[in-house]
Amino acid sequence: MHKATLLLLAGAVLVAGCGGGKSGSSSNGAKVFASAGCGGCHTLSAAKSNGQTGPDLDQAKPSYDSVVRQVSNGGGGMPSFSGRLDTGQIRAVARFVAASTKNNSSALTAFHPSHAKLSDCHGDYACYKQAFGNIAYYDGPETALARLASTMRTNRQVNSGCHQIAHEIGHAAYIRYHDNAAQALANGSMTCWSGYYHGVIERAFGGVPRSKVASIARSLCTGKEINRTYFLLYQCVHGLGHGLMIYSLNDLPYSLRVCDQLATAWDQTSCTGGVFMQNFLPGPMQLAPTKWLSRKDLLYPCDKIKARDKLYCYLMVTSRILPAVHYDFRKTAAWCRKAEKGWVATCFQSFGRDASGFSVQNPRKIVQLCRLAGSMERECIYGGSRDLTSNDAGPTRAIKMCNLAPVATRSYCFYGIGTILGGFASSRAERRARCNAVPATYRADCYRGARA
Repeated sequence: MHKATLLLLAGAVLVAGCGGGKSGSSSNGAKVFASAGCGGCHTLSAAKSNGQTGPDLDQAKPSYDSVVRQVSNGGGGMPSFSGRLDTGQIRAVARFVAASTKNNSSALTAFHPSHAKLSDCHGDYACYKQAFGNIAYYDGPETALARLASTMRTNRQVNSGCHQIAHEIGHAAYIRYHDNAAQALANGSMTCWSGYYHGVIERAFGGVPRSKVASIARSLCTGKEINRTYFLLYQCVHGLGHGLMIYSLNDLPYSLRVCDQLATAWDQTSCTGGVFMQNFLPGPMQLAPTKWLSRKDLLYPCDKIKARDKLYCYLMVTSRILPAVHYDFRKTAAWCRKAEKGWVATCFQSFGRDASGFSVQNPRKIVQLCRLAGSMERECIYGGSRDLTSNDAGPTRAIKMCNLAPVATRSYCFYGIGTILGGFASSRAERRARCNAVPATYRADCYRGARA
């Protein structure tokens, strides 16, 4: 399979699964801090508070995760606020504290194993992250990811937050393998849109000065373990983009500049996928506010950046548009039609990917939502089939979706399945074998997509 084919993989892996709730925007953390009375106990310059009862937050520089745990659970003389603040408010105040104390390692500090188990969590999201991380650390990431996949089917909270939990499993695996990112990546899987791979890469940048980031970035995805398949290589480089944005607290121009310094044009372009995915995460999922969004122009920054960076931006842009229009897919389609000449189809592929995520990968609902794309229905169907295949690590539900889609779109739909399946194998024979589940009428389309 040629690397050029993998340039299109972002439609499946830059996903709505990273999305979060709609409460607790990044701008209200200071308000929550004040209204909850946090300043009465803590010193925090950004809040102009001088409390002396609790730790001085300017000095402690707590991480985002530690603030979430402490506010949710209490301890050390501090009461739990879980009865007074909702999840979005707790995340907002945690982002505010971590960002205002300039803790740029809030997502990059080392994972610390504990003895917390899934049975201990009882709806505590921070506990679930820790417990799954513990499984990865003690029993291996394969076991943790398999357990995550099974738990997602019965636990709504774990299912809705599975991508970030997969990140934490990646964090723990990085420690398990003694900071060997390549080994950790080689022992993972793509459960919940490949969050595991992204988490490993995030940890690889912990504590690294900016002067050394580009050098590390160039060498990070070059090991033989990573190059077994193009899919794994893509996940490494894509995760690198995530890591750059988290490391730099959403400095998008800086992150793109580091991507531009990677060895090949394919690496450079693929890296931007993680950069834009991180930029478009909803507010409650951000560790620091991003300046690279516009309330008036929902296509921004895609319509302002260099041509070389537009592909992955437009493949993710509907994840920015949908929350802004309250998940109105008709309005989202209207925005896609305003995209620059040559990029409208790409925006509608993003539309299809988000139709998959919004419907929780329901084939029939994806097809229904794609009807709203009008003349671009074919591109939407293509994006949906790719997201389903990537999420499931197989074609079963995607095949069902293609069979439900209008006849005129089916060939392109099965071609989309092939573009993802082809990345899972290295040899032509293996890629052809992965298309065997596709109906014989459309198998040639799958082969074509898989470069088989």
